[in-house]
Amino acid sequence: MSTPTSSAIAAKPRLAASRSDTWRTGLLSIAVALLANLLVLGLARLAGADMQVRPDPTVAAMTIGIGLVAVSTALPMLLATVALLALRRWGPRARHALAWTGLAVGLATVPVPFTMVSEANTQAALALMHVVTGLSWFVVVRRSVRAREDG
Repeated sequence: MSTPTSSAIAAKPRLAASRSDTWRTGLLSIAVALLANLLVLGLARLAGADMQVRPDPTVAAMTIGIGLVAVSTALPMLLATVALLALRRWGPRARHALAWTGLAVGLATVPVPFTMVSEANTQAALALMHVVTGLSWFVVVRRSVRAREDG
């Protein structure tokens, strides 16, 4: 009769993420994206972007500032974290898929700033924020999944 050794047990990958690990992953991705997007905002302003947008020419301009960047970054990523929580027991394939989905959403929404009435440098900065958010989610979630797979 054979019993598993402690080295065999230690080598087994931990596939199910704990709730706290999942929250940590989501909150870390939010922090990374938020810091990067605030850096983009600051650099855009230094480069002369006025960060004024209008959904259409008949509406008053809205200034994109720290608060709006924070909410626009954190809220969708918080919703993604809730989705990650829901999928955490489905194993690493589901979390990998959600990582790729977040990247795809970030890239798919890049054209949105170009539908607004604003300066080109403002549009470019906002588009870059969409990329940064998607990439932040992808990198942090994939890193978490790989760490769990490696045990």
